[in-house]
Amino acid sequence: MITFEKVINKVNICCDVIPMGEDLTVLLYGGDIPHIGSTVLSIPRASLTGDGLSTTSSVLNCLGHKDDVLARIYAEKIAVKSNHTTVCICGIHVDGLSGEGIKVIYDGCLLLLDEVLAIIGNENLLISSQK
Repeated sequence: MITFEKVINKVNICCDVIPMGEDLTVLLYGGDIPHIGSTVLSIPRASLTGDGLSTTSSVLNCLGHKDDVLARIYAEKIAVKSNHTTVCICGIHVDGLSGEGIKVIYDGCLLLLDEVLAIIGNENLLISSQK
């Protein structure tokens, strides 16, 4: 397992990447009440345009949760980068967050994803983490 952490506007956000055989499980969580808000399963496949890889994704949301927005981005980008089936479970909750505050957290999570993708690009991730 590899853990990434980022403080965004005084909010702790964590991302754990857990190899499971040939697949990846990604946990994205933080704030006042980390939880399971949304789960996205992304399976890499050839792009329908014939240009590179894309994904087929399935989304499960807990009632009233919007965590699928980030979960889908994480699952799809990691699945394409790694060419492995990826599940992202996301739950970030911050009490009293304004619309602007949500945007700051969202943008910060995208920066955190860039860090994750840089490591995912290392083909030894699945092999080295299983030792």
